[in-house]
Amino acid sequence: MENIEQRYTSLISNIKDTVYRLALSLVGNTDEAEDIVQDTYDRVWRARDSILAHDYPRAYVCRITRNLAIDYLRKRQRIRECDEGYQTIASDGDRIVELLDITKLTRQIIDSLPDKQRITIHMRDVEGFEIEEIAEILESDQTSVRMNLSRARKYVREQVIKAMRHGTEQH
Repeated sequence: MENIEQRYTSLISNIKDTVYRLALSLVGNTDEAEDIVQDTYDRVWRARDSILAHDYPRAYVCRITRNLAIDYLRKRQRIRECDEGYQTIASDGDRIVELLDITKLTRQIIDSLPDKQRITIHMRDVEGFEIEEIAEILESDQTSVRMNLSRARKYVREQVIKAMRHGTEQH
């Protein structure tokens, strides 16, 4: 039987890359992401008994990471409002043509999504979390997670197709 320190170490070693990628995807700054990771580990250690007893400990840790990242964004006064709408990826075809790597374009499109959609698509399609875990992380219901994921995927798909057509409509 593992003791609490071994279980904590096991949890952290299994999720450390996910925590860093999540923090980095939210704040966009490696130094701040590393600070968030350290703060996350500290909070997880202090609440280890309840976290390790939780049904979804990975989701619990990611929720802590998400909340800390939001705090960092608020401190920088750069948090976006979810209802401000989608940002325009590019207003002219020339700018899109310069984006030779489809991965960069897709990342740009995902980064332009409202926060909940951006986090949902990242957690599901990049990190491989289950819908139930994402709902736990976002403190939301599974229906909302599915809806945000569907909307995010649809928008990304439409924008990639538009970019690949260089902004021209083809009928």
